[in-house]
Amino acid sequence: MGSIKDQQFFKWYEDYSVSIFKYIYAIVQEPQTAEDLMQETFLKVYEKYGSINDIHKVKNYLFRSAHNTTMDFFRKESKIKKLVKALKKENDSHLSTEKIVELKEDGRMILRALKRLKPSQREVFVLRKIKRFSIKETAEILEWSEAKVKTTLHRATKTIGKFLLMEDEAIELPSIVRL
Repeated sequence: MGSIKDQQFFKWYEDYSVSIFKYIYAIVQEPQTAEDLMQETFLKVYEKYGSINDIHKVKNYLFRSAHNTTMDFFRKESKIKKLVKALKKENDSHLSTEKIVELKEDGRMILRALKRLKPSQREVFVLRKIKRFSIKETAEILEWSEAKVKTTLHRATKTIGKFLLMEDEAIELPSIVRL
């Protein structure tokens, strides 16, 4: 049947693997890489099972480990360009070509804005706005104070808004000039 450790670990995997995968995928934008990093995350957690002090906070522990694993990947591989590759793939064939092009362009604009953020701002933005973690959970995952999470998110949101506004103006300006 397996040890209690194995049973508990498989329960965690069953409960959180999809969510961890989606979190990592939101950052790396490549399914195979996200799958690999999710597996690596769970392997690391399994190896450090004995150091988990509060089983009630295992979700935060798992996301913290996923964060660290993903950041290690970027440091080692230095391949943030993988985010751009994901946008080039057509992933929804039932949409019209016009809608696909529009969605891709919107995605590119948002990606460009995200890439211009500081890494800490990008991480907070993904955790709070995409993964929908609470301020408290985000603070625990990043090992920050709640105030730092709030401030960083505010700055990230403001910066993204500024970049998106600049891109909109850059797109609209030529049409005004042609008038």
